[in-house]
Amino acid sequence: MTAPPAPLILCCEDEPALRRDIADELREAGYRVREAADAAEVIAALGECTPDLVLCDIMMPGTDGYGVLAEFRRDFPHLSHVPLVFLSALATTEAMIRGKRAGADDYLTKPIDYDLLLSTIEARLRQTRQARQASAPVARIGRHLLDHLSVGVLAYDATGRLVRANRAATTQLGLAAASGGPPQPPGLARPLRQMVRAALDGREESLSIRIEDASGGMAVLFSCPPEDRGVDADEPVVFVYVADLARRAPLSGAALRELFSLTPAETGVARRLASGSRLDEIAADLGVSQTTVSFHLRNVFAKTGTNRQAELVALLLSLPIRAAS
Repeated sequence: MTAPPAPLILCCEDEPALRRDIADELREAGYRVREAADAAEVIAALGECTPDLVLCDIMMPGTDGYGVLAEFRRDFPHLSHVPLVFLSALATTEAMIRGKRAGADDYLTKPIDYDLLLSTIEARLRQTRQARQASAPVARIGRHLLDHLSVGVLAYDATGRLVRANRAATTQLGLAAASGGPPQPPGLARPLRQMVRAALDGREESLSIRIEDASGGMAVLFSCPPEDRGVDADEPVVFVYVADLARRAPLSGAALRELFSLTPAETGVARRLASGSRLDEIAADLGVSQTTVSFHLRNVFAKTGTNRQAELVALLLSLPIRAAS
């Protein structure tokens, strides 16, 4: 089987010499790199590729790094798992706090310490892999759970034939039936062929596109998860997730329990945290001590592969599971 491609780093830096230096260091370390000179270029790149991590300068002409981060998180919800690391000449505590509060996953100062840069990237990519492994059951959930998802899910076999689609997908894409409908909805044929080829080559890949429509558009993520076995013609090899950008749905406790093996108490803590509640508010709502809430939260971290509240909330919000009816 072909080895999986190296992680792709999207590097946005307006100083050409520094951008080249960063890109050279990253390539020397074995990463693939896509360069961007300003906000417009990095946003355009996000529409064309699926990076594993984004490095972004803060002080740039026109839209600054904070603007890039806001647009990234708002317009690319299917990339919510992708960490963004700020690069800045401002080394004050206040600047770092502002960057973290804005939603950056890390903050590195200039002049760039390349050893620190590479170790930060390695750590963030490792955390992302752990979170993806924790959420991997989404790619293999049964029909009963598929129809609890507000995100559309399509499954294709090694010939590119649609073999499964949940209720949300049939509604969003206008499919004739839950399975056995058209080979692929309009606009998905070319990326689907690309992903089937990757699956047949044994490569783990993902690809995101955006479909515009009058209601605000849809974010579409193609994924061929890694398999330890050979490709079975009767089994899905490519999964397609379709999210309606105009809607967000509340989390289903039942689905969360099944996906991550959470206890009812852990589910209650996770759902309330994702809804914006503080730990003391969660304790009061559940009628327990804050120490008990912290104990449950540590268990949730372990089961979801996350390490802090921000990562957990990002993971939960990237799984648009609707409330049980």
